[in-house]
Amino acid sequence: MGTDGPGRFKATFCTAHQNPETVDALFQFRKELFVDALGWTLPVHHGRERDQFDTGAAEYCALLDGARLIGGFRAIRTDSDYLARAVFSRLAALREFPQRADVWEISRFGVLPGSARIAAKTNYSLMFEFARRRRASSLVAVVDLTYERFLGVLGIRTRRCGPPQIIGETARGEPIWAVAGEIPLAEQDDPRFHALLALVKQVEITDDTVVFGRRRISA
Repeated sequence: MGTDGPGRFKATFCTAHQNPETVDALFQFRKELFVDALGWTLPVHHGRERDQFDTGAAEYCALLDGARLIGGFRAIRTDSDYLARAVFSRLAALREFPQRADVWEISRFGVLPGSARIAAKTNYSLMFEFARRRRASSLVAVVDLTYERFLGVLGIRTRRCGPPQIIGETARGEPIWAVAGEIPLAEQDDPRFHALLALVKQVEITDDTVVFGRRRISA
């Protein structure tokens, strides 16, 4: 276990095999956020949102404010089957989705509505800390346009894989506009980005993948 300094927030990196209780809590959190709050039409079983990509290849981050789970994300190496390439291939109209061991997809990323803005920024900081620990060269994601704009506000440089498209609608009948993009980590030089990275120093991080071991990354 590694800790990166005291602070308000705690976070855990793990797989479902290493920490089934935390990942089960994340599935319940995902139902609360994406289905109940955002109105996405996703399959729910026994109060939990999970899909075919929640396999042994997936790793997770859980962000806690005190004892309350308020955010997190899922990460899958792109040499495994992953959401963007398998389900949203049409969004990659300009550039193909990668299939590389050093590129990870980030999905099911978010914090609960009503959480402080610092929580959202901390979740992004944890995403980049996760990438650093995995020695990733790039991150891939399908995001709605609000998230894409927020990335720009944070000083994060992205590359679109294609133009925005409607990928579905909410339970309220509202269209969901999304875009697929990549975050090339070596190209991040904005001072706002480096300020964002510093937030992780105030988070107590438990990395179960270090404690229990994980498969080696072959570059």
